[in-house]
Amino acid sequence: MPEMDPIKNMISAIDPVHNDPSVPDGEAALRRILTEPAEFSDSLPHNVFSLADRKRRRTRLAGVLTLAAAAVTAGVLVATNLGSLTTAPVPAATVTTTATTSPTASATVSASVTPSATPTPTAAASVPAATGPVACTKDSVAGVQSWFADQLPTAQVAACAGDWMALSMKVSGGQTDAGSWFWMAKLTDRKYVIDADQPWANMPGWDQAAANNERLTAEQYMDGQFASKGIPVELRKALVGTPAPGSLAARGIKTYEYWSTGYKLAFNYPAAWQLAGTAESNALSNGEGTSLTDSAGKEVARLAFGDTNDWTTSGCLNNAPYKVLDSQPMAGLPVDPAAPAQGTPRFAYVAMTSAANDGGPVQAGIGITNRIAGQDGIGCVLDFAVQGPDSLKFYSFADRRPLGGATWGLYKFQTMDDALAFTRTQAYKDLKTVITSLTVTKVS
Repeated sequence: MPEMDPIKNMISAIDPVHNDPSVPDGEAALRRILTEPAEFSDSLPHNVFSLADRKRRRTRLAGVLTLAAAAVTAGVLVATNLGSLTTAPVPAATVTTTATTSPTASATVSASVTPSATPTPTAAASVPAATGPVACTKDSVAGVQSWFADQLPTAQVAACAGDWMALSMKVSGGQTDAGSWFWMAKLTDRKYVIDADQPWANMPGWDQAAANNERLTAEQYMDGQFASKGIPVELRKALVGTPAPGSLAARGIKTYEYWSTGYKLAFNYPAAWQLAGTAESNALSNGEGTSLTDSAGKEVARLAFGDTNDWTTSGCLNNAPYKVLDSQPMAGLPVDPAAPAQGTPRFAYVAMTSAANDGGPVQAGIGITNRIAGQDGIGCVLDFAVQGPDSLKFYSFADRRPLGGATWGLYKFQTMDDALAFTRTQAYKDLKTVITSLTVTKVS
Protein backbone atom coordinates (compact mmCIF):
# COMPACT_ATOMS: atom_id res chain seq x y z
CA MET A 1 0.00 0.00 0.00
CA PRO A 2 1.45 3.40 -0.93
CA GLU A 3 2.76 5.57 1.96
CA MET A 4 0.13 7.95 3.43
CA ASP A 5 0.67 11.69 3.04
CA PRO A 6 2.02 13.71 6.04
CA ILE A 7 -1.40 15.11 7.04
CA LYS A 8 -2.91 11.65 7.18
CA ASN A 9 0.04 10.48 9.25
CA MET A 10 -0.54 13.30 11.77
CA ILE A 11 -4.23 12.48 12.04
CA SER A 12 -3.56 8.78 12.34
CA ALA A 13 -0.98 9.36 15.04
CA ILE A 14 -3.48 11.02 17.31
CA ASP A 15 -6.45 8.74 16.44
CA PRO A 16 -7.16 6.91 19.68
CA VAL A 17 -9.25 4.32 17.88
CA HIS A 18 -6.74 3.57 15.17
CA ASN A 19 -3.91 3.10 17.64
CA ASP A 20 -5.93 0.94 19.95
CA PRO A 21 -4.78 -2.69 19.41
CA SER A 22 -8.17 -3.98 20.53
CA VAL A 23 -9.88 -2.37 17.53
CA PRO A 24 -9.48 -4.24 14.18
CA ASP A 25 -7.69 -2.50 11.34
CA GLY A 26 -10.36 -1.39 8.87
CA GLU A 27 -7.97 -1.38 5.88
CA ALA A 28 -6.92 -4.95 6.57
CA ALA A 29 -10.54 -6.00 6.88
CA LEU A 30 -11.37 -4.42 3.51
CA ARG A 31 -8.55 -6.25 1.82
CA ARG A 32 -9.82 -9.57 3.20
CA ILE A 33 -13.28 -8.85 1.90
CA LEU A 34 -11.98 -8.18 -1.59
CA THR A 35 -9.62 -11.17 -1.78
CA GLU A 36 -11.41 -13.85 0.22
CA PRO A 37 -14.36 -15.83 -1.13
CA ALA A 38 -17.65 -14.06 -1.12
CA GLU A 39 -19.82 -14.54 1.90
CA PHE A 40 -23.23 -12.86 1.66
CA SER A 41 -24.91 -11.75 4.79
CA ASP A 42 -27.18 -8.82 5.94
CA SER A 43 -24.85 -8.09 8.87
CA LEU A 44 -21.14 -7.52 9.24
CA PRO A 45 -18.93 -9.42 11.61
CA HIS A 46 -18.77 -7.88 15.03
CA ASN A 47 -15.20 -6.67 14.50
CA VAL A 48 -15.89 -4.98 11.12
CA PHE A 49 -17.24 -1.40 10.82
CA SER A 50 -19.36 -0.27 7.92
CA LEU A 51 -18.13 2.46 5.59
CA ALA A 52 -20.81 4.88 6.83
CA ASP A 53 -19.76 4.35 10.43
CA ARG A 54 -16.16 5.01 9.57
CA LYS A 55 -17.07 8.31 7.82
CA ARG A 56 -19.06 9.45 10.82
CA ARG A 57 -16.16 8.60 13.18
CA ARG A 58 -13.67 10.50 11.04
CA THR A 59 -15.96 13.56 10.90
CA ARG A 60 -16.27 13.64 14.68
CA LEU A 61 -12.49 13.20 15.04
CA ALA A 62 -11.79 16.13 12.66
CA GLY A 63 -14.13 18.39 14.70
CA VAL A 64 -12.35 17.51 17.91
CA LEU A 65 -8.97 18.26 16.36
CA THR A 66 -10.21 21.62 15.02
CA LEU A 67 -11.50 22.72 18.45
CA ALA A 68 -8.23 21.69 20.12
CA ALA A 69 -6.15 23.68 17.62
CA ALA A 70 -8.39 26.76 18.10
CA ALA A 71 -8.07 26.55 21.89
CA VAL A 72 -4.28 26.41 21.70
CA THR A 73 -4.18 29.38 19.32
CA ALA A 74 -6.51 31.45 21.53
CA GLY A 75 -4.38 30.73 24.57
CA VAL A 76 -1.25 31.99 22.80
CA LEU A 77 -3.02 35.15 21.60
CA VAL A 78 -4.40 35.94 25.05
CA ALA A 79 -1.00 35.48 26.67
CA THR A 80 0.57 37.68 23.97
CA ASN A 81 -1.91 40.59 24.18
CA LEU A 82 -2.62 40.82 27.87
CA GLY A 83 0.98 41.31 28.95
CA SER A 84 1.94 40.68 32.58
CA LEU A 85 -0.45 38.73 34.69
CA THR A 86 -0.83 39.57 38.35
CA THR A 87 -2.53 37.26 40.74
CA ALA A 88 -4.50 38.52 43.71
CA PRO A 89 -2.64 38.37 47.03
CA VAL A 90 -3.51 35.61 49.43
CA PRO A 91 -3.36 35.86 53.20
CA ALA A 92 0.02 35.43 54.91
CA ALA A 93 1.95 35.39 51.63
CA THR A 94 3.24 37.72 48.97
CA VAL A 95 2.76 36.57 45.37
CA THR A 96 4.68 38.09 42.50
CA THR A 97 3.69 37.05 38.97
CA THR A 98 5.49 38.12 35.80
CA ALA A 99 4.85 37.35 32.15
CA THR A 100 7.20 37.76 29.18
CA THR A 101 6.42 37.50 25.49
CA SER A 102 8.70 36.48 22.65
CA PRO A 103 8.41 37.21 18.92
CA THR A 104 7.05 33.67 18.46
CA ALA A 105 4.09 34.53 20.68
CA SER A 106 5.07 32.02 23.31
CA ALA A 107 4.27 32.98 26.92
CA THR A 108 6.28 32.26 30.05
CA VAL A 109 4.72 32.77 33.47
CA SER A 110 6.68 32.57 36.69
CA ALA A 111 5.51 33.12 40.25
CA SER A 112 7.29 33.39 43.56
CA VAL A 113 5.76 33.30 47.00
CA THR A 114 7.42 34.95 50.00
CA PRO A 115 5.88 33.97 53.31
CA SER A 116 5.24 36.90 55.68
CA ALA A 117 7.16 37.17 58.91
CA THR A 118 5.79 35.22 61.77
CA PRO A 119 3.95 37.61 64.15
CA THR A 120 5.94 38.38 67.26
CA PRO A 121 4.01 38.59 70.52
CA THR A 122 4.08 42.16 71.97
CA ALA A 123 4.14 43.28 75.54
CA ALA A 124 0.93 44.21 77.27
CA ALA A 125 -0.53 47.52 75.99
CA SER A 126 0.33 50.58 78.08
CA VAL A 127 -2.32 52.84 79.58
CA PRO A 128 -3.51 55.20 76.79
CA ALA A 129 -2.64 58.90 77.10
CA ALA A 130 -5.36 61.22 78.31
CA THR A 131 -7.47 62.66 75.52
CA GLY A 132 -10.12 65.32 75.16
CA PRO A 133 -10.03 69.01 76.00
CA VAL A 134 -7.95 70.32 78.89
CA ALA A 135 -10.06 72.02 81.56
CA CYS A 136 -9.97 75.82 81.31
CA THR A 137 -9.34 76.29 85.02
CA LYS A 138 -6.47 77.34 87.25
CA ASP A 139 -5.96 73.68 88.12
CA SER A 140 -4.60 73.24 84.58
CA VAL A 141 -2.02 76.05 84.96
CA ALA A 142 1.67 75.49 85.63
CA GLY A 143 4.29 78.17 86.04
CA VAL A 144 7.87 77.76 84.88
CA GLN A 145 9.05 80.24 87.51
CA SER A 146 8.42 79.17 91.09
CA TRP A 147 7.32 82.64 92.17
CA PHE A 148 4.25 82.44 89.94
CA ALA A 149 2.61 80.15 92.47
CA ASP A 150 2.20 83.18 94.75
CA GLN A 151 0.35 85.13 92.02
CA LEU A 152 -1.93 82.36 90.81
CA PRO A 153 -4.47 82.63 93.66
CA THR A 154 -5.23 86.27 92.74
CA ALA A 155 -5.54 85.56 89.02
CA GLN A 156 -8.87 85.09 87.30
CA VAL A 157 -9.25 82.88 84.23
CA ALA A 158 -10.48 85.14 81.45
CA ALA A 159 -10.87 82.56 78.66
CA CYS A 160 -9.25 79.77 76.67
CA ALA A 161 -8.99 79.55 72.90
CA GLY A 162 -6.80 77.54 70.58
CA ASP A 163 -3.78 76.47 72.62
CA TRP A 164 -3.90 79.53 74.90
CA MET A 165 -5.32 80.67 78.22
CA ALA A 166 -5.61 84.28 79.39
CA LEU A 167 -5.64 85.11 83.11
CA SER A 168 -6.70 88.57 84.26
CA MET A 169 -4.48 90.16 86.89
CA LYS A 170 -4.97 93.14 89.20
CA VAL A 171 -2.34 95.79 89.43
CA SER A 172 -0.12 95.51 92.49
CA GLY A 173 -0.42 97.95 95.36
CA GLY A 174 -3.96 97.16 96.41
CA GLN A 175 -5.75 99.09 93.66
CA THR A 176 -8.96 97.54 92.36
CA ASP A 177 -8.16 97.99 88.68
CA ALA A 178 -9.08 94.49 87.56
CA GLY A 179 -7.65 93.45 84.24
CA SER A 180 -4.64 95.73 84.48
CA TRP A 181 -2.77 93.08 82.51
CA PHE A 182 -3.15 89.49 81.37
CA TRP A 183 -0.89 86.51 81.96
CA MET A 184 -0.88 84.29 78.87
CA ALA A 185 -0.39 80.51 79.22
CA LYS A 186 0.43 78.15 76.34
CA LEU A 187 -0.90 74.58 76.23
CA THR A 188 2.01 72.12 76.49
CA ASP A 189 1.70 68.44 77.43
CA ARG A 190 -1.87 68.97 78.64
CA LYS A 191 -0.91 71.88 80.90
CA TYR A 192 -1.30 75.63 80.37
CA VAL A 193 2.26 76.76 80.99
CA ILE A 194 3.21 80.33 81.95
CA ASP A 195 6.81 81.23 81.24
CA ALA A 196 7.67 84.80 82.22
CA ASP A 197 10.79 84.69 80.04
CA GLN A 198 8.74 84.37 76.85
CA PRO A 199 7.58 87.48 74.95
CA TRP A 200 3.99 86.20 74.92
CA ALA A 201 3.86 85.76 78.72
CA ASN A 202 1.81 88.91 79.37
CA MET A 203 -0.47 91.34 77.60
CA PRO A 204 -1.54 94.83 78.66
CA GLY A 205 -5.00 95.25 80.09
CA TRP A 206 -7.65 97.35 78.41
CA ASP A 207 -6.85 100.34 80.60
CA GLN A 208 -3.26 100.31 79.37
CA ALA A 209 -4.30 99.63 75.78
CA ALA A 210 -6.60 102.63 75.85
CA ALA A 211 -3.77 104.86 77.08
CA ASN A 212 -1.38 103.99 74.26
CA ASN A 213 0.30 106.96 72.58
CA GLU A 214 0.56 105.46 69.08
CA ARG A 215 -2.54 107.02 67.47
CA LEU A 216 -4.32 103.64 67.78
CA THR A 217 -7.60 102.63 69.33
CA ALA A 218 -7.47 100.23 72.25
CA GLU A 219 -8.46 97.29 70.04
CA GLN A 220 -5.95 98.22 67.33
CA TYR A 221 -3.23 98.43 69.96
CA MET A 222 -4.19 95.07 71.49
CA ASP A 223 -4.21 93.40 68.07
CA GLY A 224 -0.72 94.75 67.50
CA GLN A 225 0.44 93.29 70.82
CA PHE A 226 -0.91 89.84 69.89
CA ALA A 227 0.79 89.96 66.49
CA SER A 228 4.16 91.12 67.82
CA LYS A 229 4.18 88.48 70.58
CA GLY A 230 3.31 85.55 68.34
CA ILE A 231 -0.26 84.83 69.42
CA PRO A 232 -2.81 84.56 66.56
CA VAL A 233 -4.65 87.88 66.30
CA GLU A 234 -7.89 86.08 65.45
CA LEU A 235 -7.90 84.68 69.02
CA ARG A 236 -7.76 88.12 70.65
CA LYS A 237 -11.51 88.59 71.12
CA ALA A 238 -11.96 85.04 72.41
CA LEU A 239 -9.10 85.38 74.92
CA VAL A 240 -9.25 88.95 76.26
CA GLY A 241 -12.53 90.24 74.86
CA THR A 242 -13.14 93.87 73.95
CA PRO A 243 -13.41 97.14 75.88
CA ALA A 244 -16.57 97.44 77.95
CA PRO A 245 -19.51 98.52 75.78
CA GLY A 246 -20.09 102.26 76.02
CA SER A 247 -16.70 102.91 77.59
CA LEU A 248 -14.35 105.58 76.29
CA ALA A 249 -12.04 102.91 74.90
CA ALA A 250 -14.93 101.30 73.02
CA ARG A 251 -15.72 104.73 71.54
CA GLY A 252 -12.14 105.29 70.40
CA ILE A 253 -11.30 107.83 73.10
CA LYS A 254 -8.19 107.93 75.27
CA THR A 255 -7.57 109.50 78.65
CA TYR A 256 -4.52 111.40 79.81
CA GLU A 257 -3.83 111.58 83.53
CA TYR A 258 -1.26 113.53 85.46
CA TRP A 259 -0.83 113.25 89.23
CA SER A 260 0.47 116.51 90.60
CA THR A 261 1.04 117.32 94.24
CA GLY A 262 -2.35 116.75 95.80
CA TYR A 263 -4.28 116.87 92.48
CA LYS A 264 -4.98 114.66 89.49
CA LEU A 265 -5.48 116.39 86.13
CA ALA A 266 -7.11 114.35 83.34
CA PHE A 267 -8.69 114.89 79.94
CA ASN A 268 -10.00 112.78 77.06
CA TYR A 269 -8.91 112.98 73.43
CA PRO A 270 -9.44 111.07 70.15
CA ALA A 271 -7.45 107.87 69.69
CA ALA A 272 -5.87 109.25 66.49
CA TRP A 273 -4.40 112.22 68.40
CA GLN A 274 -1.09 111.99 70.20
CA LEU A 275 0.60 113.37 73.29
CA ALA A 276 3.73 115.29 72.36
CA GLY A 277 5.59 115.24 75.66
CA THR A 278 6.26 117.96 78.16
CA ALA A 279 5.82 121.47 76.86
CA GLU A 280 6.02 124.81 78.63
CA SER A 281 3.17 127.16 78.02
CA ASN A 282 3.92 130.86 78.05
CA ALA A 283 4.23 132.29 81.55
CA LEU A 284 3.86 128.97 83.31
CA SER A 285 7.19 128.05 84.87
CA ASN A 286 8.37 125.76 87.65
CA GLY A 287 5.78 123.22 86.55
CA GLU A 288 5.09 120.45 84.09
CA GLY A 289 2.63 119.73 81.36
CA THR A 290 2.08 118.12 77.99
CA SER A 291 1.30 119.06 74.41
CA LEU A 292 -1.39 117.48 72.28
CA THR A 293 -1.30 117.02 68.50
CA ASP A 294 -4.18 116.16 66.22
CA SER A 295 -4.31 113.35 63.64
CA ALA A 296 -2.27 115.47 61.21
CA GLY A 297 0.46 116.06 63.80
CA LYS A 298 -0.41 119.72 64.40
CA GLU A 299 -0.14 120.98 67.98
CA VAL A 300 -3.61 122.07 69.05
CA ALA A 301 -3.45 122.41 72.85
CA ARG A 302 -1.16 122.49 75.87
CA LEU A 303 -1.84 121.47 79.45
CA ALA A 304 0.47 123.27 81.87
CA PHE A 305 0.61 124.20 85.55
CA GLY A 306 3.01 126.09 87.76
CA ASP A 307 3.78 129.76 88.30
CA THR A 308 2.47 132.56 86.08
CA ASN A 309 3.03 136.20 85.28
CA ASP A 310 0.36 138.86 85.73
CA TRP A 311 -0.53 139.60 82.13
CA THR A 312 -3.13 142.15 83.15
CA THR A 313 -0.52 144.83 83.73
CA SER A 314 2.60 143.78 81.81
CA GLY A 315 3.43 143.22 78.18
CA CYS A 316 0.53 145.34 77.02
CA LEU A 317 1.25 147.25 73.81
CA ASN A 318 -2.19 148.76 73.25
CA ASN A 319 -5.83 148.10 73.90
CA ALA A 320 -7.90 146.39 71.22
CA PRO A 321 -11.49 145.27 70.75
CA TYR A 322 -12.23 141.65 71.44
CA LYS A 323 -15.29 139.41 71.19
CA VAL A 324 -16.23 136.15 72.90
CA LEU A 325 -17.47 133.88 70.09
CA ASP A 326 -18.15 130.80 72.24
CA SER A 327 -18.25 130.08 75.97
CA GLN A 328 -19.18 127.21 78.31
CA PRO A 329 -19.03 127.20 82.14
CA MET A 330 -16.75 124.63 83.83
CA ALA A 331 -17.77 125.08 87.45
CA GLY A 332 -16.10 121.82 88.55
CA LEU A 333 -12.61 123.26 88.15
CA PRO A 334 -11.08 124.37 91.48
CA VAL A 335 -10.04 128.01 92.06
CA ASP A 336 -8.26 129.98 94.75
CA PRO A 337 -11.09 131.53 96.78
CA ALA A 338 -8.75 134.22 98.13
CA ALA A 339 -7.71 135.49 94.71
CA PRO A 340 -9.22 138.88 93.83
CA ALA A 341 -11.29 139.63 90.75
CA GLN A 342 -11.64 136.01 89.71
CA GLY A 343 -14.73 134.60 88.03
CA THR A 344 -16.10 131.08 87.49
CA PRO A 345 -13.81 128.91 85.35
CA ARG A 346 -15.11 128.56 81.80
CA PHE A 347 -14.18 127.49 78.31
CA ALA A 348 -13.84 130.45 75.96
CA TYR A 349 -13.17 131.10 72.30
CA VAL A 350 -12.17 134.73 71.97
CA ALA A 351 -11.18 136.78 68.92
CA MET A 352 -9.31 140.12 69.15
CA THR A 353 -9.05 142.71 66.41
CA SER A 354 -6.39 145.30 65.68
CA ALA A 355 -4.04 144.05 68.37
CA ALA A 356 -0.59 145.55 68.03
CA ASN A 357 2.00 143.27 66.39
CA ASP A 358 -0.51 140.45 66.17
CA GLY A 359 0.53 139.44 62.67
CA GLY A 360 -3.01 139.52 61.34
CA PRO A 361 -6.24 141.53 61.38
CA VAL A 362 -7.92 139.01 63.71
CA GLN A 363 -6.34 136.47 66.04
CA ALA A 364 -8.25 134.01 68.19
CA GLY A 365 -7.55 131.91 71.26
CA ILE A 366 -9.19 128.78 72.71
CA GLY A 367 -8.86 127.58 76.30
CA ILE A 368 -9.98 127.79 79.93
CA THR A 369 -9.93 130.93 82.03
CA ASN A 370 -11.44 132.57 85.10
CA ARG A 371 -9.63 135.87 84.75
CA ILE A 372 -11.40 139.08 83.85
CA ALA A 373 -9.77 140.53 80.75
CA GLY A 374 -11.20 143.99 80.29
CA GLN A 375 -14.23 146.20 80.41
CA ASP A 376 -16.55 147.28 77.60
CA GLY A 377 -15.09 144.77 75.11
CA ILE A 378 -11.68 146.39 75.12
CA GLY A 379 -8.64 144.49 76.30
CA CYS A 380 -4.90 144.46 76.14
CA VAL A 381 -4.00 140.84 76.90
CA LEU A 382 -6.42 137.95 77.30
CA ASP A 383 -5.00 135.24 79.55
CA PHE A 384 -6.13 131.62 79.29
CA ALA A 385 -5.33 130.37 82.79
CA VAL A 386 -7.01 129.56 86.09
CA GLN A 387 -5.56 130.40 89.48
CA GLY A 388 -5.95 127.25 91.51
CA PRO A 389 -5.82 126.65 95.26
CA ASP A 390 -2.71 126.01 97.37
CA SER A 391 -0.19 123.66 95.75
CA LEU A 392 -1.97 123.61 92.39
CA LYS A 393 -1.02 127.26 91.76
CA PHE A 394 -1.97 128.17 88.18
CA TYR A 395 -3.07 125.74 85.49
CA SER A 396 -3.84 126.26 81.83
CA PHE A 397 -5.35 124.17 79.04
CA ALA A 398 -5.38 126.20 75.82
CA ASP A 399 -4.04 126.44 72.32
CA ARG A 400 -1.51 128.98 73.64
CA ARG A 401 -1.50 131.73 76.21
CA PRO A 402 -1.84 134.63 76.42
CA LEU A 403 -3.78 136.22 73.54
CA GLY A 404 -2.65 139.67 72.38
CA GLY A 405 0.93 139.48 71.10
CA ALA A 406 2.82 138.88 67.90
CA THR A 407 3.52 135.20 68.66
CA TRP A 408 0.41 134.53 70.67
CA GLY A 409 -2.53 132.55 69.41
CA LEU A 410 -2.47 129.76 66.87
CA TYR A 411 -5.49 130.90 64.87
CA LYS A 412 -5.48 133.99 62.67
CA PHE A 413 -8.27 135.18 60.38
CA GLN A 414 -8.93 138.02 58.00
CA THR A 415 -12.28 139.00 59.52
CA MET A 416 -14.34 138.38 62.62
CA ASP A 417 -16.85 136.46 60.46
CA ASP A 418 -14.08 134.09 59.39
CA ALA A 419 -13.23 133.53 63.05
CA LEU A 420 -16.88 132.77 63.79
CA ALA A 421 -17.13 130.35 60.85
CA PHE A 422 -14.32 128.32 62.42
CA THR A 423 -16.69 127.28 65.23
CA ARG A 424 -18.70 125.26 62.71
CA THR A 425 -15.79 123.05 61.66
CA GLN A 426 -15.11 119.56 63.00
CA ALA A 427 -11.61 120.60 64.05
CA TYR A 428 -13.05 123.23 66.38
CA LYS A 429 -15.70 120.86 67.77
CA ASP A 430 -13.09 118.19 68.50
CA LEU A 431 -10.79 120.66 70.26
CA LYS A 432 -13.64 122.10 72.35
CA THR A 433 -14.67 118.56 73.39
CA VAL A 434 -11.11 117.80 74.49
CA ILE A 435 -10.63 121.04 76.49
CA THR A 436 -14.02 120.84 78.22
CA SER A 437 -13.28 117.22 79.28
CA LEU A 438 -10.58 118.50 81.69
CA THR A 439 -11.08 117.47 85.30
CA VAL A 440 -9.00 118.51 88.30
CA THR A 441 -9.51 116.34 91.37
CA LYS A 442 -8.01 116.70 94.82
CA VAL A 443 -6.43 113.46 96.03
CA SER A 444 -4.82 112.41 99.27
